[in-house]
Amino acid sequence: MFGISLFWTIAYVLIIYKGFKDQSYGVPLAAICLNISWEFLLTFILPFHPLQQIVTLVWFLLDCIILLQFLYYSKKTYNKRMLYASVFSLIVIAFLVQYTMAIEFHDTMSLYSAFGINLVMSILFIKMLLTKELQGQSLTIAYLKMIGTLCASILCFSFFPQSILLTMLYILILIVDVVYILMVYNKSITIVHKSPIYKKTM
Repeated sequence: MFGISLFWTIAYVLIIYKGFKDQSYGVPLAAICLNISWEFLLTFILPFHPLQQIVTLVWFLLDCIILLQFLYYSKKTYNKRMLYASVFSLIVIAFLVQYTMAIEFHDTMSLYSAFGINLVMSILFIKMLLTKELQGQSLTIAYLKMIGTLCASILCFSFFPQSILLTMLYILILIVDVVYILMVYNKSITIVHKSPIYKKTM
């Protein structure tokens, strides 16, 4: 639990820092909306432990900053009114789906939503890398995201080893995260090789 909280919190902070540094956003919009709705749900509607509630509240506040970064740095790309309407709609839809899933499947810890979101986010990070290069992203963030989720996977597997669906999600997320790390590494090497400073040293 400590590993989940530590690595994901540091990842969020670095995403925010890299976003301001690159004047970009570090998380795809769909992932931001899914994360914020899940964190709101676990903080204010379905908290299951005081420490968990504090952690998800911190993540919720950090994700709000990431969302503001997205809105600020995307205002020149999208129509402002449509952008705000889309963000609001996505957050409401994500919240309603996750809340009803928790009720329907008696998932008081909202684990199915959490790992489902993680898989979607891992895939969207790869898509973002292909379209935005390394803006708002880094190899450190990629490692922290993978390690934080791996800690969550190990912890949840120890509680629910009988769940085939959750086990499959753990494996898929790890595979996609490793692919993302390799892609970020290769992209970083390519950028270094193209830099004028590197060429002068050759």
